Amino acid sequence: MKILNFGSLNLDYTYQVDHFVRPGETEASFSRTLACGGKGLNQSVALAKSGAEVYHAGAVGVQDGAILLDTLNRSGVNTQFVSQLDNTPSGSAFIQVTPGGENCIVLDGGANQAVSRTQIDDVLSHFVNGDWLVLQNEISELPYLMEKAHDIGMKIVLNPSPMNATVQKMPLGYVDYFLLNEEEAAVLASNAQSADVLEELSSRFPNAVIIVTLGAKGSVALKDGIRYNQEAYPVKAIDTVGAGDTFTGFLIGSLAEGVDLRDAMRLASKASSISVTRKGASTSIPELKEVIAALS
Repeated sequence: MKILNFGSLNLDYTYQVDHFVRPGETEASFSRTLACGGKGLNQSVALAKSGAEVYHAGAVGVQDGAILLDTLNRSGVNTQFVSQLDNTPSGSAFIQVTPGGENCIVLDGGANQAVSRTQIDDVLSHFVNGDWLVLQNEISELPYLMEKAHDIGMKIVLNPSPMNATVQKMPLGYVDYFLLNEEEAAVLASNAQSADVLEELSSRFPNAVIIVTLGAKGSVALKDGIRYNQEAYPVKAIDTVGAGDTFTGFLIGSLAEGVDLRDAMRLASKASSISVTRKGASTSIPELKEVIAALS
């Protein structure tokens, strides 16, 4: 059993600011840093640090992608399925972070939006029934990718972020696990009342496990009619960028290894709580041994 994360790879430019820039305003930042990110890269790093065997597929630019590949390789992620493209820059993100740890992000897709059907066919030829496919909404050709993975019999995990009109064009009935935050869950459930979101999504996708992260309130899941609640571990947040990706990676990595959902949520919640006490996205993700030690 292998895990394939077919996802984005971004260069993250993070600006520490007093407050989010308002329309018409120019604001000086306290500092700027460059790091490797993208929800795809972050989740692959988290999967690897959870102890999973993970392969990353996607695309980067030849001129600026070496640092992204190096980050994945140093984290233990197999990068043989990452294409390097001429005349196309890698994806990038421009992130504002406030002193309270809140963030807002502007994305430029770059090479992430150059994923082709030919690449998808080639990559999926190396995977079989029962392997896992982890997806976000930051690359091109996702509906085609999901169709082909379903035909193979792969388990499909979808974190539909950013939530936009593209998500509605996906064959969502093929998804085995939905990983959502509160806003994404509400939109996918057509803005049903918050108390009914899990039930609404479960009724629409009866074959899927629905997991919703609730920030400081923890997380909740619905599987086979059983509700699972996981409280958040209280910490002083420094930077929340990558917290959801850390949760996703540790959760799916654990589930793929046969850990039950309740224990996987507990491990993922603790890993996420550690990540927000550090700056950066992929750089803030803890190792499995650190998470286990913190739990014990």
